[in-house]
Amino acid sequence: MSRLVPVEIAAVLAIGLVPMPVPRVVPLFAAASLSRWVRGRSWAETFDAPDGHAGRGAAIGVVALVLALVVGTPVVEAVTAQAVQWSTFPIVRGSIPQLCAVAVLVLAAEGAMELAARGWIVERVLELVRPGVAANALAVAAGGLAEALVTDGGLAARAGAAVFGIGLGALYVAGGRRTTLPLCARLAFALGALLLEGLRLVG
Repeated sequence: MSRLVPVEIAAVLAIGLVPMPVPRVVPLFAAASLSRWVRGRSWAETFDAPDGHAGRGAAIGVVALVLALVVGTPVVEAVTAQAVQWSTFPIVRGSIPQLCAVAVLVLAAEGAMELAARGWIVERVLELVRPGVAANALAVAAGGLAEALVTDGGLAARAGAAVFGIGLGALYVAGGRRTTLPLCARLAFALGALLLEGLRLVG
């Protein structure tokens, strides 16, 4: 349904640019779900991946977190001249009950974001363009751009979101256009970062 494309683009731009009373992932996931429903598609089909994708995705997420802390943070700070703020939920520091409660919310939000970004935006680009390396690159870039657009924060936060989104998009394509691999990588990354914050290892 190519006629839906202008509406979908407008929805993503509105979500990214218009102030929202709720986290942007909420209307983004709602728009993604509505788009898939209108086209007769379900979220369930995006998880149909070979055995082992979940474990590999989680391992990739942990490695990505280490690289982001050790390599990515200094590079982003040097390029943007802004400090990367890892601490997002200071309430979890030193409190296991708070950590567990926030972890549930974080994992839900990150899961919804991944489904919307890869299972909707990247997938839509792949559906609409001629298959090939260029199409894959365009779709992956579109997902990264959308991720940066809907991320709150300064240039450093948006740049990090774009790089992260591009990496997850590459996993999506490599995983046979199934969300299991990038989803598990994203959840492992988010949970790892939250645990490090709870242990006061990042600030």
